Amino acid sequence: MIIIKPHHFMDIIKLYGSGIEVFVPDEKMQHDFYKIANEIIKNPQVKLSLTIDADDICQPCVQCINGICDDGLPKTLGNIKKDDYNKRLDQRLIDYLNLKEQYTALALCRIMYEKKDIIFKVWLEEDDKITQRRFELFQLGAKKYLKEQ
Repeated sequence: MIIIKPHHFMDIIKLYGSGIEVFVPDEKMQHDFYKIANEIIKNPQVKLSLTIDADDICQPCVQCINGICDDGLPKTLGNIKKDDYNKRLDQRLIDYLNLKEQYTALALCRIMYEKKDIIFKVWLEEDDKITQRRFELFQLGAKKYLKEQ
């Protein structure tokens, strides 16, 4: 069982859509994004437990202090802590998609793909061009992921 934030799952599928087939470690941050992403891509039946708190990606990160993300955000997103911002994104995804606690990776991808337009309602603080690109790459990644199964 992987504990994961909904926006992290979308990021994995988005990056998969950008052409990344195998994720590599981030030596500086030491988080487990690469490990979780590789598991999700190779095993669509892996069980996921959704959270808005620090997940299995965050826990080993050097910026995760006592379960709180201490990483910075670009000034363009306003004066908000990254942990609060991420929780806001994840709560929006949970609410808009009416998500429950557990899914397989494949089932969660299907749900998110079917209602992919919610990306524009979730990433409100981002520049429209960035959100559009997120939408396009997520769509490509989800189509590829779902087609392979």
